[in-house]
Parts: sequence; structure tokens; C-alpha cells
Amino acid sequence: MTVGEGITHIEKMQLVGSLIAQGDSDTCGCPEEEWVFGMFRVSIHLEPEQRGDIFIDCGDWQDDKTVACDSIEELREKAADWALSIPILDI
Repeated sequence: MTVGEGITHIEKMQLVGSLIAQGDSDTCGCPEEEWVFGMFRVSIHLEPEQRGDIFIDCGDWQDDKTVACDSIEELREKAADWALSIPILDI
């Protein structure tokens, strides 16, 4: 058995973040998830048109972007990559 074989995508992603909430949007029914990656709370929203929205919040600063993706798994990975690529000043 290789490392990672037999685990779900969410279990794999929880190696780099923590899943806080998962469900469908109350307004449109699209899949949504909330994660914590590093110092950031990250919300993802999968749209039906092969795209997804990523929202990053760290209290005093927020940012968002729309990315091309074919699945919630791909959107999770893009959200983690973006959040973990943001430099943090550790004082």
C-alpha cells in the first residue's frame, strides 16, 4: 500500500488544513466548504460553470478570487495552494 492510498480527498487535505464546515449554499445550492489553512480562514464555493470562488479572511485583511476548476477537490487544492503561498510575518 502506498502513502495516501485508501484515504478520502478530505482526509488528504486535512494534512495541510482543517475542515470547519461543509454543505450546500442556502442561496443557490452550490457546494461550499470552510477550511483553516495556516493563519487563514478560507471559504470555497463551487459554481456550476467549471469555476469556483475562494475567499480568504484573516481578520484585518480579506481577499478573494475566482479560479477555473472541474471539481470540489480541485477547488480545495487551489484554495490551499493560494492560502499557503501567502507570506506571513512571524514576529
